[in-house]
Amino acid sequence: MGLGQRIRKLRKEKSLTLAELAGSEITKGMLSLIENEKSRPSMETLGYLAKALDVSVSYLLQEGDEEWTREMVENDILYNMYTFPTEFVEEKILPNLDRISSSQVGMRLYHIVRVYYRYKGRHDLADRVTEKVTGFYEETGLRNLAVKDQVNDALSMLYSREYKKAYRKLLALEAEVQTFKEYDSGLELDYLYWRSGLALEFDAEDFIEYGKLLIESSFKYENFKYYFSQNVLFGYYYGTIGHEAEYERYNENLRKYLGFNESPHYKLEIFSEAHPVQLRFVLVEDESRHLSDLEKYRKKVMTTESTDPIYLKNYENTLKMIDLEINYHKGHLEYVQENFDPSLYDREVAQFPLDRIIIATRATVHPMSLFEAGHVDEARKAFRKLEASIADLKGSMFTKEFHEVQGIIFG
Repeated sequence: MGLGQRIRKLRKEKSLTLAELAGSEITKGMLSLIENEKSRPSMETLGYLAKALDVSVSYLLQEGDEEWTREMVENDILYNMYTFPTEFVEEKILPNLDRISSSQVGMRLYHIVRVYYRYKGRHDLADRVTEKVTGFYEETGLRNLAVKDQVNDALSMLYSREYKKAYRKLLALEAEVQTFKEYDSGLELDYLYWRSGLALEFDAEDFIEYGKLLIESSFKYENFKYYFSQNVLFGYYYGTIGHEAEYERYNENLRKYLGFNESPHYKLEIFSEAHPVQLRFVLVEDESRHLSDLEKYRKKVMTTESTDPIYLKNYENTLKMIDLEINYHKGHLEYVQENFDPSLYDREVAQFPLDRIIIATRATVHPMSLFEAGHVDEARKAFRKLEASIADLKGSMFTKEFHEVQGIIFG
């Protein structure tokens, strides 16, 4: 339904004549042209009509099928943590782009389309989506949301694993984000988190500066959306570089946070209360303690109740990974070899480089079990597959344990 058709429909629902709706603001003839899609009203005229019809300007500008759009956006398949929903996007969304509503829900669906294009390397089409979404928000006067979409555009680059380009896009947005910091604190927090997180691989000083600013801002705005995750990132960073005092400081922050936040989501994000940020997965210093922590964590996962299908799928797979690790550390090498499933570790939608490295490192229980059983050639072949999965990240400081496993297997 076009703009003019929507205005006419609303006018008739309110039993208003052309003259009554036009009032003294616009002429009856001009309103007729607008309703017949022969003239585009100015934002001032739109504001008047929206007020007279008791709706928002964004509602008047809405096009497409809102119900269908919402149905697409809310489909669970789009939020699978393991597989990118390529077929769903290609079969259900792309042939029906004209049905996407001109609303904030519609812009969310356009973001999914943009992510798909990045994932496929079609950056020209992804950029067109960005122009459309930004244009929508600017046209409706929601400039802060236009900037927020620019942040989302930068993040969409993660799906094509172009981390440095994503980081540079974020750097270029700082001034605009600052413009809205008092008006939209959520936008500022989003920016600080992703700026710090992406800097982790490229600029340690930037990572620390913006990460600390995020933690300060979390208290300032009393919004702790990213507080947990930022402390985890700091824990990984300081633990990896061997700064024990800072590593323990951020572990303690996490313990305190979990003391008053009872969300099961966060409880399952930490390996153990004693060591919330786990630095090693395979080549651990105290195997007995690590095995005990693994078994406690497994019990915690199994006793956490949820009806969320995304949660259930994720933790079903998490249990399988834990079982492999438990059996490896118990010396049950044959179990690991027989039950190892590459699909548990093959996560197309993993975004942060650190996530991909941790997943690949945990998967080394497979080549290590082969190596320790004397199957050296098979172990090397299995390791090379894992190595290929993070080839673009081989120089990362977080691949330390991964390379230690490599040193053992290849002598």
